[in-house]
Amino acid sequence: MGSSSGAYNDRDAYGNSDDETLVSVTIADNPGATGHSIKPSGNASPSSVAWISPGKIVEIGDISISGGMFYFGDVHRSTPRSIEACVIDARAEVADTGANPVVALGSKELSYGTLTGEQRRTYLEWLASDRKRSDIHTGYLFFYLYGLERRVLVDGAAGRVGETEFAEIARELRRLLNIDANYSWQRHLRNLLESVGLMSSRNGKMYDKPAPRGLAMGYQVPMDVRVAFAQAAVDKHPVPADWALAWAKMDPLLVRRAAVTRCPEEFDKVFIRKYAERFRLGMLLSVNRTTLEVRPDPAFIALRNLPVPGFLVGLPDIGAINGPRGRLQSLMNEAASALDSYSRYLGRFPGAAGTLDATLMLPVELWPDAMQHTLDALADEVKEKPIHVSTFGELLGRFKFTGNMTRDKTTAFCAVLSQSAIVIEPDVRLGARTPKVGDALALFMAPPGDEVLAVDDTYSIAAVAIDLAAAVATADGSASNAAITVIDTRIDTWQQFSEELKLRLRARSRVQLASRASIAGFRKRLEPLSGDVRQELASLLVQVANADGIVSREKVKALEKVYRMLDTSTQLLYSALHQKPQSAKAAPSFTLDPARIAALKHETARVSAILADVFVEEQHTAAPAKTPETDQPPVLGLDHAHSNFLRLLLTRASWTRDELQEAASALDLMLDGAVEQLNEASLDHWDEPLTDGDDPVEINQELAQRLAA
Repeated sequence: MGSSSGAYNDRDAYGNSDDETLVSVTIADNPGATGHSIKPSGNASPSSVAWISPGKIVEIGDISISGGMFYFGDVHRSTPRSIEACVIDARAEVADTGANPVVALGSKELSYGTLTGEQRRTYLEWLASDRKRSDIHTGYLFFYLYGLERRVLVDGAAGRVGETEFAEIARELRRLLNIDANYSWQRHLRNLLESVGLMSSRNGKMYDKPAPRGLAMGYQVPMDVRVAFAQAAVDKHPVPADWALAWAKMDPLLVRRAAVTRCPEEFDKVFIRKYAERFRLGMLLSVNRTTLEVRPDPAFIALRNLPVPGFLVGLPDIGAINGPRGRLQSLMNEAASALDSYSRYLGRFPGAAGTLDATLMLPVELWPDAMQHTLDALADEVKEKPIHVSTFGELLGRFKFTGNMTRDKTTAFCAVLSQSAIVIEPDVRLGARTPKVGDALALFMAPPGDEVLAVDDTYSIAAVAIDLAAAVATADGSASNAAITVIDTRIDTWQQFSEELKLRLRARSRVQLASRASIAGFRKRLEPLSGDVRQELASLLVQVANADGIVSREKVKALEKVYRMLDTSTQLLYSALHQKPQSAKAAPSFTLDPARIAALKHETARVSAILADVFVEEQHTAAPAKTPETDQPPVLGLDHAHSNFLRLLLTRASWTRDELQEAASALDLMLDGAVEQLNEASLDHWDEPLTDGDDPVEINQELAQRLAA
């Protein structure tokens, strides 16, 4: 459709008619848009004013407007108190140049007819622009708002506006909120947004529509929320959760704790979940006697006394009673309390939202989508193989964690993985030390749950056996498949353990094999074993070393160390090694010596107290005057010879075995025994050995720095 032109001889809002000078205007269509024209009215109708929808082009002189959202036509008298004041009169004079756009219009009561020709051009040019300019006086914006108010409050109440157009107007109003921060402008925009919601529900119920989002902006609950509650009360319909949340967040009389604004998405989820737990389908309301006054407060003075649409008359004012408000306040407090730790963390670290540090303080169901997807992907990978071996750093990297992983955070992380049916080994919840980024770990699937499967002393002894077996298997490098099979087969014979604990023990063996665990540090862990278990353990270690029929020199040396720790003759070791490899056989149930365990616990407590005293003194007491080496105080509770040997080791990061052999001989010490004793003391204090490797011997530099401090 091309274009059309028409002469106007219109009536004003009250039906009066006068002769006017005729002008021509053109209304054309955008390509693909529906045709529209304004025809001469003559005496056929009281008005030829039309609402111009977006997409239709209106040309006034040399100005072409395509954005719509205004009334256009010819009117008899355009006074500020006439409903036609918002209409762009086709016949009104438009100057060739506009007025200064930032200069006020001179009056708060506006009409198109009272604007000057220059002001009309400024306004029409703004309409023809993208309407995003903020460098225009608020008066022009209010004049634009008059037309929107008339469309919603007059045409909308009469049923002449459809759902699609209401949605378009709502989007435009939300856009306009960002154009000017003027309080009056903001208030009238928000009031009209409420009215859009009200008018769009004239053929249904407000509570069946999506609830608004946001926080309280004024002195009372928004009208659309109050109407939704009122209609629910009249219909005896449960209040939907999203409307309950809207009231809770928008009622200025309710107390909102920091979590409501600090972590809004998480708060909304918790509130809705708790609302469903308490009220199931929703809260039921009683009809009270106080009547809700649904009366809009438009900026357009001509619309101030409009009648209230019938479907909004006679509704109860739920805000006048305290019961519903009190129930919502209680739910808000519960939801905020559930997020206290997370909220406080975000308060200390405002940019931490979305990081693993912060996310660990949330239940899994509240995790951000990106984190949840990472967790799901990890679960899918672990399902593909019985035991998934990785490192702690690689695991944290998947969740984009770069901070300091404390023991508390690691415990929370293990708990979250357990809820997703992923179990981590080693698990700090079972007493394992906090892993470092380079430490090996294993993941496997188990029934989901918050609690870690309990273990007892028997499991602890089995763990010692697995750790030693892995150390022997890797003494000369990587473990053979035959050695791994021996370990797995022995685990399967331990009927005292559940299948999940057996799987955890197999995962533990994979971690130890990947870490190439050292023999050092096992003496105290072996002391509680009974004689029968020691013999069984020695047998298992020989089977592991001899699994593939070749026992290397390194494995023999490792076995010799273990036999000495077990107080077992090495002659028995050499005899066992010369026997043919045997298949793994059932192991007797592990037994412990209660008296010996009690003595060990007492000794551990005593040594811990001594070490605490030593290190408190070292950390807080001024350094003593330098004394001859032989008179220096002992370190880590060691005697003088071993203390001096330790000081020597700390002077370098690495030693050859020959160098240490010579140093140990000078101090009248056996090298292997001395290194073992130093590692035992280090393990007792820091849960880490001081040395690693046999030749060269590497010194743990982190521990060296602590000792030197």
